[in-house]
Amino acid sequence: MGRASFYERILVIGRDSNDNEEIKLQKSLLVVFSGSMAIMAFFWGLLYFYFGETISGIIPFSYSIISLISLAIFSKIKSFSFFLISQLSFSLILPFLLMVSLGGFASSSAVIMWSLTSPLGALVLKGKKEALQWFLIFIGLLIVSIFIEGKYSSTNNLSENVILVFFAMNITGMSLTSFFIVRYFVGEKNLALTILESKHKWIKDAFSAYISPNIVDYLIKNPNDLKLGGERRECSFVFTDLVGFTTAIEQSDPATLVSYLNEYFEGMTEIVFKHEGTVSKIVGDAIAVMFSAPVVQNDHAERAVACALEMDKYAENFANKKEKLGLNIGRTRIGVNTGSVIIGNMGSKNQLDYRALGDAVNTAARLESVNKQLGTRVCVSEYTVTKCSNFIGRPIGSLILKGKTKSVATYEPLTIEQLNSEATQDYLKAFDLITNKESNALETFKNLIRKYPEDSLINYHFNRLQNNESGTTIVLPSK
Repeated sequence: MGRASFYERILVIGRDSNDNEEIKLQKSLLVVFSGSMAIMAFFWGLLYFYFGETISGIIPFSYSIISLISLAIFSKIKSFSFFLISQLSFSLILPFLLMVSLGGFASSSAVIMWSLTSPLGALVLKGKKEALQWFLIFIGLLIVSIFIEGKYSSTNNLSENVILVFFAMNITGMSLTSFFIVRYFVGEKNLALTILESKHKWIKDAFSAYISPNIVDYLIKNPNDLKLGGERRECSFVFTDLVGFTTAIEQSDPATLVSYLNEYFEGMTEIVFKHEGTVSKIVGDAIAVMFSAPVVQNDHAERAVACALEMDKYAENFANKKEKLGLNIGRTRIGVNTGSVIIGNMGSKNQLDYRALGDAVNTAARLESVNKQLGTRVCVSEYTVTKCSNFIGRPIGSLILKGKTKSVATYEPLTIEQLNSEATQDYLKAFDLITNKESNALETFKNLIRKYPEDSLINYHFNRLQNNESGTTIVLPSK
């Protein structure tokens, strides 16, 4: 317990309360490094003293003393830079001086190899760029040692056998030092990769429950995009809303309603993810979905329409199923639009919201809302339709939405069976009469109502014609 406590006290030398975990680790490593080198230098000095090399013994002894002094200063001033530079300098220069005192590279058993601990220490504690500077200085000293070999009179009294043993000791010592430094690097790398992988998995698992997996994957692979800013891009948008949900809230058991709503959202978002869309926002009972963001999708319009149709089918089945259980959660209205928007992270540095800004977004939301007046469930803008190579549907009319002066031509998507049905073909012929402002348009729609009383668009246009409206341009009283 005493030794463990002493070791723990050694590790906290020079630490400051403001240090982060990385700085604390670096300081502990430097203390261990300098302490180990000081102990080794002390015993190395004793060996030289034993063999009668007084000056050569003084150099490693001096290193031990200077290291202890700098360690004491470090414990007081807590300056990591001062302690690091002093230790790197000592470990670089003193082995070179020791080599000179022993008579050269060969006579000193290549003791200058210990200077390599300086760039290795810099690599661990400062980084690649700083380590390169120290390594170049080491190479310079090594070159100098080769050029001055045999050109000065200094020699030593060590026998050839002792010099050979010292060679083996120096090689072994530096090999062990290099091995443990590389081992440390590999361990830190593996630990970092494990932590990063675990962190990525945690982020993905946590946030995939709230936003699309594609945006999670994208941001993990492109962390630099997690910044304020944006870009202009053409995207497609799908907005959904539950009819009469407010009434359902007031009349239903909260636990039951929340359970059903969660089931509804789960099914709807699964469809979005299936078509690789991004759930931009869920507010109350409404879902906002975007395509071609954050990942560009050339077929974003087709994806949006396909997603809307599948969501409509799911929502209808869900509503019918719950209605049989006595819960009327209403039908789902859906609007689809395509256009140029600005997308990106918006907000503050502490609270980012990846979203799209632009008229195309507002139009999609309003197309969802106009279904209420039209009697339809899905409304798609003409621009989205033009981007789809295989769109199937029937025209609704050119809508002038609230706050707009330019109309938006819209369509109701259909299946191929619905398009080929007698009802749709009759509607298309009658719609042509409206388009051309034919005088018999009202009578034609009156006959169609008797034939297809459940068709919402036939009823809508008949009412317009009865109110002396003509043409296919429809000015809506509200959004």
